Amino acid sequence: MRMYFAFLSDCEIKDFPRAVGATISSSPLLPGKIFYFFDAKINTINFVGAAGESLGNIALTGTAQIEGISRKTLDFLYHLNGERLIVIWENCETHELYIAGSPCSGGLLMVVTSLGKQDDGFLGAILEFRGGECPDPYYFYEGPIVLGSPELIPANATTFALTDNHQYQMVENNLATELIDISGITDDQVGRIIEIIGGGINFPTMINPGTKFILRNGVAWTGTQGSRITLLITKTGPSTYAFFELARA
Repeated sequence: MRMYFAFLSDCEIKDFPRAVGATISSSPLLPGKIFYFFDAKINTINFVGAAGESLGNIALTGTAQIEGISRKTLDFLYHLNGERLIVIWENCETHELYIAGSPCSGGLLMVVTSLGKQDDGFLGAILEFRGGECPDPYYFYEGPIVLGSPELIPANATTFALTDNHQYQMVENNLATELIDISGITDDQVGRIIEIIGGGINFPTMINPGTKFILRNGVAWTGTQGSRITLLITKTGPSTYAFFELARA
């Protein structure tokens, strides 16, 4: 079972994505930041919420086990022990993703509670994740999991080609620029979620609503620095595709 994590300090704190229908659909990461991951022993990732001391609040705790002790494992554990993280994990039966550790809870404090050979013969590490009290300790997650740097889009680009990357970074343009299409779409790409990150100041890239970009409430998106829009790739005809807005920030 794979668990993804990012440092809380690498995430949007003030503008952390808002949940709609108990679901976060856009990445919480700052531009240029990425998620890391480790593979846990099967069925050992477990998160439980308990009533907090304040009425209406829930305190979330989680556990996971990493099997084996290698140089890479130890380096990972020593660097992460005591850090506050954003964590994404998967329900191995439904394949749905969950996200926890928002600024509301102060992130999830990762603590190595045991290291080495256990009483039952298991060799590895046992991790615990401790979150502060908040009303909404975790959500479903449908956004991208960025494991590398965003794809950089050249200035004044009105189109760009889809790659395997999940994030696409816009830059400052030299003149008024509108993104009118994303090329390289095939049936295999339908259902993918991508995120475009704004980078403009005086001439940010615009996305206007239409048949190609289906934007919520028909409201145009302006790609100023730090702004984001999350899009779902959909098929609208035998060989035509469109991009449906899931969220923006």
